[in-house]
Amino acid sequence: MKKIFSVLVLVILFSGIVMAGALFGRILQENGKPLAKTVITIEDEKSFKKSIKTNEFGGYSVELPDGERELKVTINNVQYTSEMIMIFSPKTRQNWKIENQNKKLMKTK
Repeated sequence: MKKIFSVLVLVILFSGIVMAGALFGRILQENGKPLAKTVITIEDEKSFKKSIKTNEFGGYSVELPDGERELKVTINNVQYTSEMIMIFSPKTRQNWKIENQNKKLMKTK
């Protein structure tokens, strides 16, 4: 059994399979109200890019490959960015609040 498990781990490592996780949470405006029905974009430093829309409560959920990502939100042609987020399988939860002065998304609990 131990040998089968070891072989399976090696097959996964060398077959190019990328583990997938999920990033989910909520985004609030600076005034504390939810960032409702707004398109947000998740990117990495290479070529990965995925856009989704928040729900009426500012909630979002997106499946992503594990790795480091950045969140970007554009409101009235102004872009707000987060610090890099490390995505781990199966789920990573991260809530944000918009900071208008620095054009940033700040982590909240």
